[in-house]
Amino acid sequence: MNKTINTDETQKLIAVKRLSTAERSVVHPPQVPQKLGARKRGRSIPKRDVTNVHVLTEQCRQICLSAFFSEQAPVRSLGFTSSLGGEGKSFLSIITAQALADDSDRPVILVECNWDHPSLHKYFGIASTFGLAEWLRGECSEIVMRYEIDHNLTVIPAGKGKQDAVKLLRQVQQKGLLDLLAHSNELLILDLPPVVTTAYGAFAASLVESLVIVACAGQTHEALLAETLSRLEGLPVQGVVLNQIESRIPHWIQEMI
Repeated sequence: MNKTINTDETQKLIAVKRLSTAERSVVHPPQVPQKLGARKRGRSIPKRDVTNVHVLTEQCRQICLSAFFSEQAPVRSLGFTSSLGGEGKSFLSIITAQALADDSDRPVILVECNWDHPSLHKYFGIASTFGLAEWLRGECSEIVMRYEIDHNLTVIPAGKGKQDAVKLLRQVQQKGLLDLLAHSNELLILDLPPVVTTAYGAFAASLVESLVIVACAGQTHEALLAETLSRLEGLPVQGVVLNQIESRIPHWIQEMI
């Protein structure tokens, strides 16, 4: 059962800007989208899973509306992070990027900055030879690292940058995320590294205009979430999305997310 984080040791979370009741999303266990499942040797997707994907997509649309289409202070970059790996942030960033690309007439760029555990190239079935790391090091042209998935969605995988991740992020910081990656009116969704278990997690989170923290309900300890928010203090945290764990994700799905 989902619960709002509000214990003695996490009172400081109250000061963090949270999603309103209407905007706060409870994310169900990641389920593979139908078009992805079709690539998995003809596997059929259970009706319940398709329903969960629909619900999840609608929740992602709410996040996009509150971030990118706000009348007061719309942003052009939104990042998904978590305390630990495996909490569903990568899958959520993918679903959000796809929903945003469907709803917006502006181009959407999904950027992966998690060099410790890159996964977007597996999910979309694209080559892992060139990505953000290779481009920042000058090893490839920009057009080579940008993979067009649909007419309105482009993916930039992380590439191989685990050994010099901090140096690469410094380049992005110095040039500015939007100036570096967002051409014209493009919108950015970033799949960021976890904050607690990755040395550069908080640094990467500081590059975006708005942040969403993904946490496993009933599995991520409140003290751990409090530590994550402490490390992100001063950054524009839009809210915390609880990933409701009701069942174990099958291994064949885990391989794709």
